[in-house]
Order: sequence, then structure tokens, then C-alpha cells
Amino acid sequence: MVRPRELSKRSAESDRRSLHFVLPLITLSLICFLAQPGFASKVPVRDGLEVKLELRNVLTTDNVRKGDEIEFEVAEDVMINGHVVIAKGATAHGKVLDVKGAFNPRANNAEVVFQFLTVSSVDHQDLPVRPRVDRTKKGHDDEIHEKSPIPGQIARVVGADKGKEYEVYVDGSFSVEASDAMVMTPAAAAPNPEATPASAPASAVAQAATAAPAPLAAADLAGAPSSVEFGSTPDGADIVIDGNVVGNTPSILRLTPGHHSIEIRMAGYRTWSRIMVVDPESHPSVRAILIKQ
Repeated sequence: MVRPRELSKRSAESDRRSLHFVLPLITLSLICFLAQPGFASKVPVRDGLEVKLELRNVLTTDNVRKGDEIEFEVAEDVMINGHVVIAKGATAHGKVLDVKGAFNPRANNAEVVFQFLTVSSVDHQDLPVRPRVDRTKKGHDDEIHEKSPIPGQIARVVGADKGKEYEVYVDGSFSVEASDAMVMTPAAAAPNPEATPASAPASAVAQAATAAPAPLAAADLAGAPSSVEFGSTPDGADIVIDGNVVGNTPSILRLTPGHHSIEIRMAGYRTWSRIMVVDPESHPSVRAILIKQ
């Protein structure tokens, strides 16, 4: 007859054997999960969302014709709830509606008239855009009239110079599949402080960015530095904090509480940039998905 004490001992040994088998599997699954890039999320894009554009090429009465397509470049990331829905450098399109006074030195009404059409989202949708925040009837309200003198051109040539900035607004409500997001999740345990690169300059860990949107309370700023894990897809990108290169991905750095300007850079890829808020005693992670230029 087996005694209760022996049964308890056998049960404990069986549990220990099970743990030796299960724990490695759990650890491996967790590592595989963390190694994956950020999951795509359906992000709702509201009507009237602002997008800043820059003209890619000079636009003049002599170099375009009615019906020509013109291109713009998104000047900065458009984010919703931490997700980039329209990336910096993405292409936007417009169309020339009319050209007046071309090759006519006596024209008093010389101008280029165009309209904005679409902007490309991170999931390659062409989102329609309009030039005003309020929706209006299609027609003259959608027209942009450019008749400024162009530096380096003769007086009769007018239009818009390369790099001119415009503000447009998404025309309608859409859903964008966005995966380029900054993940700010607390870690289960504080990473090892000794993993901090020795080359990290003091300015990166001793002060917040001077261009912070809003200062934290003095009590928060006095908190101890927090460990922040940096990763990117692909690996090996430069980590730039407050204008200083402090290491490469993947790395764990110690940052003081407050606002920090974060950039992840790699040759051949668009720069990934954010303003990051580090809270005292938090251990956030940053994961950047780099997009090829």
C-alpha cells in the first residue's frame, strides 16, 4: 500500500519534471513573440485629418501643361494613437487644371492652377485630400492658384518653387492598416543597467529634449533613470537621442524621466523619429519598422 507521503512526493517530482519541459517551451515562445515586428492594426482615419506636404519640383507656367500630374512629399509623419498612418516622405499627387500666360511676356494673368488629388498611406492606399479643413462643394474652392515669381526665372515665369509647403486634409473617413508604431509597454522586470553602452554621452541620459511639448513635474524629473529597450527591423540602425548618436539597435539604454527626441537611422531607409516620454520607474521599449527610401 502506497502511503500518502509517498504519493505527495511522487506528485511533486512529476510536477518538477513537467516544469522542466514546459518552461523552456514558454521561454522560446516568448522570445519568438518579442522578435516579431509590431502587429498591423486597423486604425480609423477621420475626415479632415491634416497632412503637411512639400512640392517636389518647381511648378511654372513654362514647364507644365493642363492635365499634367504633379507630385508632393509628406513633410512629417501623421500619427493616430501612436501609429503612423501616413509616413514622412510618402508621395501625394495633384493635377494641373489650367496654365495661363505661358510663353506670353505681356500676359497679366499668368498663373498655374492645380488641385490636390491623393496622398499615399502606409498600407499604400491613395487617400483623397482637399485643400481646406471644411468640406465644400467640388469646384473653384478646390483650386490652388499659383502666380509667385520664381527665383532664377525671368519675370514672366510664375508659379510655385520646389519645396513650397502646403496643408491638405483627408477627404473622407478611412481605415488604415498601420504597423509602424512606437511600442511603449512596461517590461516584466528591469533590464540589466550594465547593458548600457559605455559610449552613451551624458546629455542623452541627463536631460530631456529642449523642444519638449510639455514639461513634466519637478518630482518626476528627479526620478531615477529608466531602462529603455531599442529595437528595429532591420537591426543595426543608429539610435539618436536628443541629437546624439548613442548606439545601435538592438540596445538597452538608461534615460532620465522626461521628454526625449528619438531617431532611428539607417542608410537607405527613411529616418524613424518620435518624441518619447519616459516616466519614472518605467521600462518602456521602442520598436521601429524602417521603410526603404
